[in-house]
Amino acid sequence: MRSGRLRQATDRNPGSVSRRLLAYLGVISGVAVVVVAVVGLTMCEKPDEGAPTDSFTELEETDSERGSPDQRPQVEVLNGCGVSGVAATTHEYLRQFGFDVVNVENAPAFDYAETIVIDRGGDEQVARRLARVIGTGNVIRQVRPDLMLQVTVILGADYEGLNPYGEIEP
Repeated sequence: MRSGRLRQATDRNPGSVSRRLLAYLGVISGVAVVVVAVVGLTMCEKPDEGAPTDSFTELEETDSERGSPDQRPQVEVLNGCGVSGVAATTHEYLRQFGFDVVNVENAPAFDYAETIVIDRGGDEQVARRLARVIGTGNVIRQVRPDLMLQVTVILGADYEGLNPYGEIEP
């Protein structure tokens, strides 16, 4: 009988060694989790509000910091008049003036009366320079970052009057 009372007294006793040990281990574990979380959060670099977050943009910034040799404006040339070879001729001409022609193909239609230069990247100066080089004044702005190029040229029926086809040099 005496051992039964002793066991009951020990179970009710908040100072029991095993319960105190478990309580301390629980507190220590909780503190450790909080410390690891705080250290982890302070070790991570937070990007600036305006800083890019995708790895491709970070790579581009690294290349530009090094002074990448190929920082030429990227251009696409589309045949909007249906005459065979006009886009290829314009492609070669633009390359001579430092433009990186990344796409040459037919426009969705062949009914363009005039050649137009379209600012796709948001830097209108690049589009205006290209327009001067080929000899047109038709520049419009339709920024499309998803295209990943600065300028689109759509060659119209007036292509014969452009610099790549005439005697006039910009």
